[in-house]
Amino acid sequence: MKEQLLKELSLLHEKVAALKVYDAESARLLRHYAQEFEALLTKLLTFNSEKFAAVSASYLDVSAQNDKVLDVHDDTDNSGGFYNSVENLNNSINDSIETVNGL
Repeated sequence: MKEQLLKELSLLHEKVAALKVYDAESARLLRHYAQEFEALLTKLLTFNSEKFAAVSASYLDVSAQNDKVLDVHDDTDNSGGFYNSVENLNNSINDSIETVNGL
């Protein structure tokens, strides 16, 4: 199970890391990848709820600060939005990978 979770997290990490430029397709993909991560988060919590509670809480906390799960507007000239959402998702995936590796 651990190896499968690492494989899925690594694949998702690569996809999110490929989101470099804001456009409609990237915004659509970000929404899709966030849903994939939330599904993986459910698996991670089932695998070890104690270890992944902090990752889950942090991801949901940062997402809730924007009053929505994702903010996919072009934020090239300001804070918030697409690039911060990509960063939050990427950080949460990295935290999950580190946690799985620590088990």
